[in-house]
Amino acid sequence: MEWKLTTLLKGVVLLAMTGMSAAYAQEASNRTVWEGAYIGLHGGAGLGTAGSLSTGGTLLGAQGGYNFQAGQIVGGGEIDATASQIKNTSSTESFSQKWLTSGRARAGFAFGNLLTYGTFGAAASTTNYTNTYSTDVFKVGLVYGGGVEAMIAPHVVLRGEVLRYDIGSSSYVNSSGQSVSLNTQSNVFRFGISYKF
Repeated sequence: MEWKLTTLLKGVVLLAMTGMSAAYAQEASNRTVWEGAYIGLHGGAGLGTAGSLSTGGTLLGAQGGYNFQAGQIVGGGEIDATASQIKNTSSTESFSQKWLTSGRARAGFAFGNLLTYGTFGAAASTTNYTNTYSTDVFKVGLVYGGGVEAMIAPHVVLRGEVLRYDIGSSSYVNSSGQSVSLNTQSNVFRFGISYKF
């Protein structure tokens, strides 16, 4: 009798463990996997300032990166390059940002097929200031912001994000031939699509 009871208990425990394993496997198979490499395109618009000048315009670029995932926590890195039309043009002077590039760390939380994240890193921009004289400057600064991604298919991810580019001050030549310092900042709003490998 004792032998039969022990055998029965072992069977119950084995059945329970099998059920738990199956449930975990089903949960794992249903979990959205964010880990892996991706590449994509983005577009949007930016608003900012260069000294006392107000700037604005559209932009278009590409991004690529890699995500690591541990449960709901997702982190990784991304690089991007963006052709920019952010500028200010008046009758006496003009300022433009021709390119924006960045290398950023990203970290956030996944909720199924949605990912919210913050990002921070280094940025670079090519700028031009013209006031009789034309001056081109390549400047390195900081970029930070956040966004939301949605995986709408196993390999297709849509995103919306806001980034703040603090490029800092650069010296340009004004109409009198004197050096003038302009502090450049841009708030960029962009949408994108990526292919996840």
